[in-house]
Amino acid sequence: MAKPNVLIDGSGDSFESTMPSMTTWIVNLLKNEPQLKAIYDTVRDPITGKFLYDVDTIIDMITSSAWYLEKGPTVAGRIASRYKFGEKWYQDQLSQYKITISGLANGMGLDVNDPTIAEYLNGLTEAAFLNEWDATYIENSIIGNSEIAGMAAGGLYQGQVQDITSYAKLMGMDLSQQTMNDYQRRLMGSVNPDGFRTRATPDQIKKEIADMQAKNYDFFADDFAAGRTLWDLTTLHRKKWADLLEVDEDTLDWNDPLWKDGKLFSYTDEKTGKVMMRPAWDAEKLIKQDERWQYTENATRLYEGFGARMLNKFGLAAI
Repeated sequence: MAKPNVLIDGSGDSFESTMPSMTTWIVNLLKNEPQLKAIYDTVRDPITGKFLYDVDTIIDMITSSAWYLEKGPTVAGRIASRYKFGEKWYQDQLSQYKITISGLANGMGLDVNDPTIAEYLNGLTEAAFLNEWDATYIENSIIGNSEIAGMAAGGLYQGQVQDITSYAKLMGMDLSQQTMNDYQRRLMGSVNPDGFRTRATPDQIKKEIADMQAKNYDFFADDFAAGRTLWDLTTLHRKKWADLLEVDEDTLDWNDPLWKDGKLFSYTDEKTGKVMMRPAWDAEKLIKQDERWQYTENATRLYEGFGARMLNKFGLAAI
């Protein structure tokens, strides 16, 4: 039977019991061990942060779990070592884990100086030491905390998103900020209640982008599968567009009226309904139909030459 006495506060820093030295590890264990998260959610009031059961009851719940059968002896042994070798030894061990954890957090784009993140990482440090977690398990634990993982900005995963964004640009897609955020969450992944992490790799997301564009332009499907990009495959069209409109190729915006939905390099065959690659000569016609072409030096020279020939045709000398 659960005992209703409230002996632990939301921060886990005070007890009305005879076991104050056990406070930190019990609370951190519940907060940071994915397999014990269900217990943490059960014994804690999410609104007030107060724990609803006494220490003995919570320990009974922990020791009755499948996790305890596997990890309990390790944790107990490390706690015993704290008393055997002294507090300095214990803190030295925590310091070594803290270096690892801070490095992982920085790499994930977490600000370790943020009070909320710092408090979480301090608790994670002790849980990691007591459980002998390796770097992979520690990272999975951080990812499993949606509040903390949601504070990531920068680091390894943002760098991977930037790489994907650059690739998408070469494939004819300008990613929205929402899409980039979604990709970062997928790269970081999620952790289920059993502590298993599932996530996407940059290559998997790039393949999704390539497959998506292959559906839009199936005449390029084999090229995309071979690693070529839309930028590579539209070189002739892009050069003609840049030359005729007198712009820099690198300023190409896929949402430009001539490029949007593949207009400049693709067309739909009226007989078959199949999307085909537009010949370069036909692309030139489209470009010259664009109002912007009328204001280029290319157009001016053409019109001047045409006008001079007309004057000559009428027997009039050009002035």
